[in-house]
Amino acid sequence: MIMIIGSQHDDILYYETIMSNKKQEVVLEKYTITIGTIFNRSVLLVYEAKTNYVSSALTLYLIEKYYVILVLMVGRCVAYTKDIKPTEIAISKYIIAGDVDQVNEDNVKLGQIPGFPQVFDCNEDVIGYLTSAFEKRTMSAIKISNYISTSVDYHSSKQVSHIREFDNILGFDKNIVFDCNSAGIAMVSSLRRVPFVSVKVVERYLDDKSDINSYLKAIKHYSEIGKAIVTCIGDIGRNEIITGEGAY
Repeated sequence: MIMIIGSQHDDILYYETIMSNKKQEVVLEKYTITIGTIFNRSVLLVYEAKTNYVSSALTLYLIEKYYVILVLMVGRCVAYTKDIKPTEIAISKYIIAGDVDQVNEDNVKLGQIPGFPQVFDCNEDVIGYLTSAFEKRTMSAIKISNYISTSVDYHSSKQVSHIREFDNILGFDKNIVFDCNSAGIAMVSSLRRVPFVSVKVVERYLDDKSDINSYLKAIKHYSEIGKAIVTCIGDIGRNEIITGEGAY
């Protein structure tokens, strides 16, 4: 089962429309999931994964119940550095929990969850298939990116001054984006040895105002992301690069 997870229904709507053999279930008494097939691969769709707290709990439950072998996070993110622009697609290479600070309690770095690496590495094979799919199926500009994931919805660079050193954010200096759920998913997926990658459209720069116009411009690119992910699912199925837990 491949899981595609978003923050809101719009994030996963494209996949719902092309999915075959659909059925819906309610899990944990509040989250609607849709299960079906895309290119003869079993796919699970879920949304409402807002904050790293919710995304981690929901992901752990779904991985264990439905034998999830790959997690793809979709939706929107915001850019911190000017080398990645609004409407470009940010494919995660690294993910870090930007609101974790346990340095005074444990022998860890800023942004590091005790017991885990500071930075979560995304699956290189999946990144490669996604990159190829975007190049073949879309006209979208893509950037291999560094995700700073927090449960805080930042709207100003002043809000991240505590994790900034000169032009670096937690050791990253380029292609930096922020989101609110990838770190929770990365933590759980890492724990269960399930590959994961975030594929999100940049809605705006961190200091720009969030409004309906920026939102509408961003979601226009959801179909492009969808085409690439669907192609990636087909390629993964044909090449059998992911077989289950421990696929790293």
